[in-house]
Amino acid sequence: MILTLALALLTQDQDPTIALWLFDETPYPNVSLTDAGPLRADLRLSAPKKALAAGTCLVPGKFGNALQGPLPAGVAVAWPENYTWRDGGTSFATDRGNEVPERFNLGYFDWTIELWHRGDRPQDGRGILWELRNETGPALAPPGANALLVDAGRARFVLASRIQHNSPKVDWNVQLAIPTDPAALNDGAWHHVAFTYTAAERQVRHFLDGRLQPLPEKGGFLPLIGQLVSMRVGGEPFTGAMDELRISGTVRYAADFTPPGSLSRVRLLPEPAIETPLLARAAGPIDLGSRRHLFIDSLLLETQDKVAFTVNPPGERKVSDFRNRFPWEPSPRFGSTIPDVCSIWDEGDKLAMLYTNGWMWGGKPHTVCYAESPDGLRWSKPELGLQTWDGSTSNNIVLRIACQGTVLKDPGPGVGDGERYKFVAWCMNRGFYVFTSADAKRWRRNETIALPFDPDGSTEVFWDEQTGVYRGFFRALGAGHPDNRDYRAVVRTEVRDILKPWPFQPSPAPVWHVFASPKPSGGEFPIIECGGEVYRMKAIKYPWAPDVYLAFPWRYKLAQNIRPGSFIMVSRDGERWTRYETPYYLESGWPLDGRAVKEALMEQGMVRRGDRIWQFGTVRFTEHAGALCGGVEHEGGIHDRLLRLTQRLDGFVSLDAGPDAGIVVTKPLTFKGTRLLVNLAAKGSLRVSLLDDSGKAIPGFENAEATGDSVSQEIRWASDLAALEGKTVRLRFELRDAKLFAFQFVPR
Repeated sequence: MILTLALALLTQDQDPTIALWLFDETPYPNVSLTDAGPLRADLRLSAPKKALAAGTCLVPGKFGNALQGPLPAGVAVAWPENYTWRDGGTSFATDRGNEVPERFNLGYFDWTIELWHRGDRPQDGRGILWELRNETGPALAPPGANALLVDAGRARFVLASRIQHNSPKVDWNVQLAIPTDPAALNDGAWHHVAFTYTAAERQVRHFLDGRLQPLPEKGGFLPLIGQLVSMRVGGEPFTGAMDELRISGTVRYAADFTPPGSLSRVRLLPEPAIETPLLARAAGPIDLGSRRHLFIDSLLLETQDKVAFTVNPPGERKVSDFRNRFPWEPSPRFGSTIPDVCSIWDEGDKLAMLYTNGWMWGGKPHTVCYAESPDGLRWSKPELGLQTWDGSTSNNIVLRIACQGTVLKDPGPGVGDGERYKFVAWCMNRGFYVFTSADAKRWRRNETIALPFDPDGSTEVFWDEQTGVYRGFFRALGAGHPDNRDYRAVVRTEVRDILKPWPFQPSPAPVWHVFASPKPSGGEFPIIECGGEVYRMKAIKYPWAPDVYLAFPWRYKLAQNIRPGSFIMVSRDGERWTRYETPYYLESGWPLDGRAVKEALMEQGMVRRGDRIWQFGTVRFTEHAGALCGGVEHEGGIHDRLLRLTQRLDGFVSLDAGPDAGIVVTKPLTFKGTRLLVNLAAKGSLRVSLLDDSGKAIPGFENAEATGDSVSQEIRWASDLAALEGKTVRLRFELRDAKLFAFQFVPR
């Protein structure tokens, strides 16, 4: 009878997992192999300038991808002792330093090591499944190592330890042979391989496909003394494949058991139901239905005369009371007291914000912090008790990792409550990660890296319900400008399942610049033309009308080292964008508190209150990062401010006409509704007619007039609009001294 060890469902705090590498990342040079355990002990598949060689290391596995040996010469899967710059220098400090967590020192306690193994090619020599080493060189403790090896021919496994006592010879001087079934391990199929150690008995047990194998002699790993500095898996000449390697701080299996399925927590999301397909992809008469249509461009127009699309900057700018006063926040020493790279979202009765302290560039430990506000002007920072700073949890820190990113309150289908909030961030020296949370305070990093790139800046991500994908925007250096590797461009991507690795086009010659991983350079993703260099894209899907994608890029002037303002770009599909740069949506050059604003930067987030929209921007009185980055302002960011900007509902761009009549006629369309509402600001007037297929006014629907200022003014004709519901018509708008923002057919 096969016995199964039933494990209770454990909470995250009770989970005995030390490390879990799924190996599901996309093959690419220097990709971080994510540890899905609590220690975030990421390994690095390091293969500088060897894209093709690295691509042979991650192959289709038992579940997702697997690590395939033998590794090409010069390629290693190991704990990254040092992140190196391309010029050979040392990079900025990481969030943890280079020390391997002591929890991997398995000589002291119960443990389990398990993985799926496929022996699809000969194992001619000894291969390393997992190896841990302590400090080397002159030290109080002698250099040593522990390893789990597979012997030549897969005849047995070996638990090996080495203590190097003042001898240049490197050899395993303590070895424990572990009997196994070589016939099974060489049949080319996947097998579950598990090893447990019961410290009280000093007994290792080995299970193959859940069945206990003959017991080895008693013994275990030797405890390593001193600092642990390196760890690797799949070391040469390991020639098989391994998938889902898990190390646990407990004996998971005491008797025969049924091997587990995939240890991944991520499950495929259901296919979304697209209820409102994009108008930009419609053919024939446009089925407008009852959707609200914004005049951000001429998508719906067949003809236009004496009209112009006009950018409308926010009508009100108010300075908030947000200040950074705590030692874990941004500080003037870096040149910023604004909330560095923040995201703001609506919680109904309050606004919430996540912001980083910007210290990924060195200077102090990294933090991501939480703040909240009733109105976007008065901000508080609750003591959350979640993270430690200088021995105290009395702070508003929610994450301790060097990153910049965007929060989205995910409305996508099939998203569980524990994953409702997502923080999508570039994590320095690693790549893009997604963090999930049920409350936007307690965050869990996803088990697999999203993209193996170092874009040197933040990213924006949102759910697009009209196409059923998440859309992402981030920096690419040198994209489209091969002679200027520092040129700041923007690329876009889309992904159906945000918690799985994101697709991209691998480059045959990845580009490095500063950090340990390649940078996107434009060949991997489509480039968005922004008319020059931009620092951030700040893209978002407009929540209160379909078919509207907005972005507020930060223009960057390299020669002056300045970001003088944020302009607006619009799109109907998130892929093709139209740029309106005059006027800036948020500009510099105006006075605030007796000083001239030098940089004006839109932040991420929109909040609706009635017929007004709140947006947020930061203004600075120095060049980019002040004197730290080549500026001349010695005061740093001590006067920088976070603004609340108030915009009219749908008011970003309008269709404008002056005293002379401006006339536009739409393409043929059908609608659903019995009333027509317009968002209009008219010193003069607006006249609306409905036309038939030949372009003639339909009797009873000629020249209905509106004037004044309202976001929902009804257009009234003598005849009942219900008579035309579902029939093909055109709309004719005639404007004089008026701004037309949007229109919508609605039921009575």
